[in-house]
Amino acid sequence: MKIVLLILGALAALIVLFVVWRLYATIAGSKRTYLKLAARIAPVSLALRDGRIPRQVDLDAFAADRTTRKVLYEELEIHDRLDLFPPAFRTQEALAEADLAAWLAHPNELGSVPDEIELMKQVPAPGLDGQSYYAFRYRMREPHWSAKDGWMAGVAGPYDPRGPLATSGRGTFSRFEAYD
Repeated sequence: MKIVLLILGALAALIVLFVVWRLYATIAGSKRTYLKLAARIAPVSLALRDGRIPRQVDLDAFAADRTTRKVLYEELEIHDRLDLFPPAFRTQEALAEADLAAWLAHPNELGSVPDEIELMKQVPAPGLDGQSYYAFRYRMREPHWSAKDGWMAGVAGPYDPRGPLATSGRGTFSRFEAYD
């Protein structure tokens, strides 16, 4: 009986260690991914910290890139300079695309920003009055492991159109399943 309890205790300890390790890996992966993206917009961040207006060419390029759009918006928001965010990308649709791209880039998910991503439709969030999800399809090119799967489905949201623009939705997700 004592041996059985020891084995069960060791097994429970291994399970707890595994869960702790996975939580740590997920949090650390998120931080690494965000820091890489934040480093890409360094010209804007440094200008804002120095009290200067960033170059318009940098603002336009980083806002147009779905990879850096989210961190650019958040950096401008921190410095209370959302007025500098290019209007063409100052939409919930554009930020939802960037949210899904950032989620997919996490090392525990796709591990990379999709090569192509398209908004397919905006759908009401069940039970969330007036809020909606953005449904996208995306795909990767060779040599990425998911290239063989073609177009896959992903959602970003829910977002509330009555509030300020949001860079993250608590339900942003993909199961890496075929879009159709």
